[in-house]
Amino acid sequence: MAFERTPPDPMRGSDDLALLRRLANRRPEALSELYDRFSPLLLAVARRILGSSSDAEEILQETFLQAWNQADRYDSGRSSVSTWLVLIARSRALDRLRQRQSRERVAAAVEAEPVAPDASARLDDHVLIQERRKRVRTALAGLPAEQKRVLELSFYEGLSQTEIAERTATPLGTVKTRALLAMKKLRRDLREEIRELM
Repeated sequence: MAFERTPPDPMRGSDDLALLRRLANRRPEALSELYDRFSPLLLAVARRILGSSSDAEEILQETFLQAWNQADRYDSGRSSVSTWLVLIARSRALDRLRQRQSRERVAAAVEAEPVAPDASARLDDHVLIQERRKRVRTALAGLPAEQKRVLELSFYEGLSQTEIAERTATPLGTVKTRALLAMKKLRRDLREEIRELM
Protein backbone atom coordinates (compact mmCIF):
# COMPACT_ATOMS: atom_id res chain seq x y z
CA MET A 1 0.00 0.00 0.00
CA ALA A 2 1.51 3.36 -1.03
CA PHE A 3 1.28 6.42 1.19
CA GLU A 4 0.74 9.84 -0.30
CA ARG A 5 3.16 12.45 0.90
CA THR A 6 1.42 15.39 2.51
CA PRO A 7 2.43 18.63 0.78
CA PRO A 8 4.05 21.26 3.01
CA ASP A 9 1.54 23.64 4.53
CA PRO A 10 2.46 27.24 3.62
CA MET A 11 0.27 28.48 6.47
CA ARG A 12 2.41 26.56 8.96
CA GLY A 13 5.48 28.68 8.10
CA SER A 14 3.63 31.95 8.59
CA ASP A 15 2.10 30.55 11.77
CA ASP A 16 5.61 29.70 13.06
CA LEU A 17 6.78 33.22 12.23
CA ALA A 18 3.83 34.78 14.07
CA LEU A 19 4.58 32.52 17.03
CA LEU A 20 8.20 33.65 17.09
CA ARG A 21 7.12 37.30 16.97
CA ARG A 22 5.00 36.70 20.04
CA LEU A 23 8.00 35.05 21.67
CA ALA A 24 10.12 38.12 20.89
CA ASN A 25 7.43 40.16 22.68
CA ARG A 26 8.11 37.99 25.76
CA ARG A 27 4.80 36.14 25.73
CA PRO A 28 5.22 33.01 27.90
CA GLU A 29 2.35 31.19 26.18
CA ALA A 30 4.28 31.55 22.89
CA LEU A 31 7.23 29.70 24.45
CA SER A 32 4.88 26.96 25.63
CA GLU A 33 3.37 26.61 22.16
CA LEU A 34 6.79 26.65 20.50
CA TYR A 35 7.92 23.92 22.91
CA ASP A 36 4.89 21.75 22.17
CA ARG A 37 5.39 22.17 18.45
CA PHE A 38 9.15 21.57 18.14
CA SER A 39 10.41 19.73 21.23
CA PRO A 40 10.05 16.20 19.73
CA LEU A 41 12.16 17.17 16.70
CA LEU A 42 14.81 19.01 18.75
CA LEU A 43 15.02 16.24 21.33
CA ALA A 44 15.58 13.71 18.55
CA VAL A 45 18.38 15.85 17.05
CA ALA A 46 20.14 16.25 20.41
CA ARG A 47 19.72 12.56 21.30
CA ARG A 48 21.14 11.53 17.91
CA ILE A 49 24.27 13.65 18.46
CA LEU A 50 24.81 12.87 22.14
CA GLY A 51 23.46 9.34 22.48
CA SER A 52 22.17 10.23 25.93
CA SER A 53 18.58 11.06 26.84
CA SER A 54 19.50 13.08 29.94
CA ASP A 55 22.04 15.20 28.04
CA ALA A 56 19.55 15.63 25.19
CA GLU A 57 16.88 16.89 27.61
CA GLU A 58 19.31 19.46 29.02
CA ILE A 59 20.16 20.61 25.48
CA LEU A 60 16.43 20.92 24.75
CA GLN A 61 16.03 23.25 27.74
CA GLU A 62 19.08 25.28 26.70
CA THR A 63 17.74 25.55 23.14
CA PHE A 64 14.41 27.00 24.23
CA LEU A 65 16.12 29.33 26.71
CA GLN A 66 18.30 30.64 23.87
CA ALA A 67 15.23 30.97 21.62
CA TRP A 68 13.48 32.96 24.37
CA ASN A 69 16.49 35.25 24.77
CA GLN A 70 17.24 35.67 21.07
CA ALA A 71 13.83 35.55 19.36
CA ASP A 72 14.21 39.19 18.36
CA ARG A 73 17.39 38.28 16.40
CA TYR A 74 15.65 35.69 14.23
CA ASP A 75 15.89 36.53 10.51
CA SER A 76 13.14 34.91 8.43
CA GLY A 77 15.15 35.65 5.28
CA ARG A 78 17.89 33.24 6.36
CA SER A 79 15.94 30.20 7.55
CA SER A 80 12.60 28.86 8.67
CA VAL A 81 11.79 28.85 12.38
CA SER A 82 12.23 25.07 12.55
CA THR A 83 15.66 25.26 10.87
CA TRP A 84 16.72 28.07 13.22
CA LEU A 85 15.77 25.97 16.25
CA VAL A 86 17.45 22.84 14.88
CA LEU A 87 20.68 24.81 14.31
CA ILE A 88 20.60 26.11 17.89
CA ALA A 89 20.03 22.59 19.26
CA ARG A 90 22.72 21.10 17.01
CA SER A 91 25.28 23.73 18.01
CA ARG A 92 24.60 23.25 21.71
CA ALA A 93 24.69 19.45 21.39
CA LEU A 94 28.01 19.55 19.53
CA ASP A 95 29.47 21.85 22.20
CA ARG A 96 28.32 19.40 24.87
CA LEU A 97 29.82 16.49 22.91
CA ARG A 98 33.17 18.28 22.58
CA GLN A 99 33.20 19.07 26.31
CA ARG A 100 32.48 15.44 27.12
CA GLN A 101 35.21 14.20 24.78
CA SER A 102 37.68 16.70 26.23
CA ARG A 103 36.93 15.53 29.79
CA GLU A 104 37.33 11.90 28.69
CA ARG A 105 40.72 12.66 27.09
CA VAL A 106 41.92 14.44 30.24
CA ALA A 107 40.74 11.56 32.44
CA ALA A 108 42.48 9.03 30.19
CA ALA A 109 45.69 11.07 30.23
CA VAL A 110 45.60 11.30 34.02
CA GLU A 111 45.07 7.54 34.31
CA ALA A 112 47.93 6.85 31.89
CA GLU A 113 50.35 9.14 33.77
CA PRO A 114 53.08 6.98 35.29
CA VAL A 115 53.56 7.14 39.04
CA ALA A 116 57.00 8.51 40.00
CA PRO A 117 58.96 6.05 42.17
CA ASP A 118 60.27 8.65 44.58
CA ALA A 119 60.01 12.31 45.57
CA SER A 120 63.09 13.43 43.62
CA ALA A 121 61.70 11.96 40.39
CA ARG A 122 58.38 13.76 41.01
CA LEU A 123 60.26 17.02 41.61
CA ASP A 124 62.24 16.57 38.36
CA ASP A 125 59.01 15.91 36.47
CA HIS A 126 57.42 18.98 38.03
CA VAL A 127 60.34 21.20 36.98
CA LEU A 128 60.27 19.82 33.43
CA ILE A 129 56.52 20.38 33.17
CA GLN A 130 56.88 23.97 34.44
CA GLU A 131 59.62 24.67 31.89
CA ARG A 132 57.54 23.17 29.10
CA ARG A 133 54.52 25.25 30.10
CA LYS A 134 56.66 28.39 30.08
CA ARG A 135 57.94 27.63 26.55
CA VAL A 136 54.39 26.96 25.33
CA ARG A 137 53.12 30.23 26.88
CA THR A 138 55.99 32.13 25.25
CA ALA A 139 55.23 30.56 21.87
CA LEU A 140 51.54 31.44 22.21
CA ALA A 141 52.37 34.99 23.23
CA GLY A 142 54.43 35.34 20.04
CA LEU A 143 51.41 34.68 17.82
CA PRO A 144 49.55 37.58 16.18
CA ALA A 145 46.40 38.41 18.16
CA GLU A 146 44.02 37.16 15.43
CA GLN A 147 45.75 33.78 15.21
CA LYS A 148 45.90 33.41 18.98
CA ARG A 149 42.16 34.21 19.24
CA VAL A 150 41.29 31.47 16.72
CA LEU A 151 43.31 28.90 18.72
CA GLU A 152 41.79 30.00 22.03
CA LEU A 153 38.24 29.71 20.69
CA SER A 154 39.05 26.32 19.20
CA PHE A 155 40.93 24.74 22.08
CA TYR A 156 39.46 26.42 25.16
CA GLU A 157 35.85 26.80 24.02
CA GLY A 158 35.69 23.82 21.65
CA LEU A 159 34.32 25.84 18.73
CA SER A 160 34.60 24.58 15.17
CA GLN A 161 36.12 26.85 12.54
CA THR A 162 32.65 27.62 11.18
CA GLU A 163 31.47 28.61 14.68
CA ILE A 164 34.58 30.77 15.15
CA ALA A 165 33.84 32.51 11.84
CA GLU A 166 30.27 33.21 13.00
CA ARG A 167 31.27 34.42 16.46
CA THR A 168 34.04 36.73 15.20
CA ALA A 169 32.20 37.84 12.02
CA THR A 170 35.22 36.71 9.99
CA PRO A 171 35.15 34.84 6.67
CA LEU A 172 35.61 31.09 7.13
CA GLY A 173 38.61 31.06 4.78
CA THR A 174 40.34 33.68 6.93
CA VAL A 175 39.69 31.63 10.09
CA LYS A 176 41.15 28.53 8.43
CA THR A 177 44.23 30.44 7.27
CA ARG A 178 44.80 31.92 10.73
CA ALA A 179 44.52 28.49 12.35
CA LEU A 180 46.92 26.96 9.84
CA LEU A 181 49.52 29.74 10.22
CA ALA A 182 49.27 29.60 14.02
CA MET A 183 49.75 25.83 14.10
CA LYS A 184 52.73 26.01 11.71
CA LYS A 185 54.39 28.67 13.87
CA LEU A 186 53.76 26.71 17.07
CA ARG A 187 55.05 23.50 15.47
CA ARG A 188 58.23 25.31 14.48
CA ASP A 189 58.70 27.08 17.84
CA LEU A 190 57.91 24.00 19.91
CA ARG A 191 59.88 21.40 17.93
CA GLU A 192 61.79 20.23 21.00
CA GLU A 193 58.65 19.83 23.11
CA ILE A 194 57.01 17.81 20.35
CA ARG A 195 60.09 15.55 20.11
CA GLU A 196 60.06 15.04 23.88
CA LEU A 197 56.42 13.94 23.76
CA MET A 198 56.96 11.43 20.88
